[in-house]
Amino acid sequence: MDNKSIAPSWQIFSSSTLKMIAVITMFIDHFGYTVLYWSDGQGQYYQLCRDIGRIAFPIYCFLLVEGFFYTRSRLRYTVNLLIFGILSEIPFNLALGAAVRLPGYQNVFFTLSCGLLAIWGMEKIREKHILLMVLPAAAGMAAAYLLHTDYDFKGVLLIVILYLFREQPVPRFFCGALCLYWEWKAIFAWIPITLYNGKRGWMSGPVLKYLFYVFYPAHLLLLAYLRYHFFRI
Repeated sequence: MDNKSIAPSWQIFSSSTLKMIAVITMFIDHFGYTVLYWSDGQGQYYQLCRDIGRIAFPIYCFLLVEGFFYTRSRLRYTVNLLIFGILSEIPFNLALGAAVRLPGYQNVFFTLSCGLLAIWGMEKIREKHILLMVLPAAAGMAAAYLLHTDYDFKGVLLIVILYLFREQPVPRFFCGALCLYWEWKAIFAWIPITLYNGKRGWMSGPVLKYLFYVFYPAHLLLLAYLRYHFFRI
């Protein structure tokens, strides 16, 4: 992601910084949902964690679109998302549902996979007939809805919007904000996204890249353990 034109001096966040912001806010969100809820109920501390956590998903979607344009292999990128989606499913179920199986609710890696396949299809069709781009976009949203993925079709719609308006920050913000109407606090994710400078940053090696993937199931297992340890749930 370092081959962009020189960014303005106020754009200070690399993709590595955005990843860390997304990881930290996601952890806070899931901590509130899986652990703090049992001591605070839906009190102010629980709600604060959930509000902070709204920042994470739009950043993940933004990074997915950036990765789509700069990855060496879109197929490998898709396969990685699907593999970690499968590996994360039991940790996801344990953390969010306190059960090995959680019918009707799949983890966010599957949402991101549907979004990636949607914009990949849009990219292919764009070269032939731009109006037909709606077909893979609709297919991706339908798949997320039918699979009951985290954020379902709305998550894929956000990825599509970020793809379509990638080079147009103002329409990207307003269309993305409209897409996030159901949880408006996610709009604050546009602050770090706007500060993105197009650079990879320090988290660019293959080991660190996969640690970023591994963190998702690992932190869910940790939170499931903490909830069980303190509350036997």
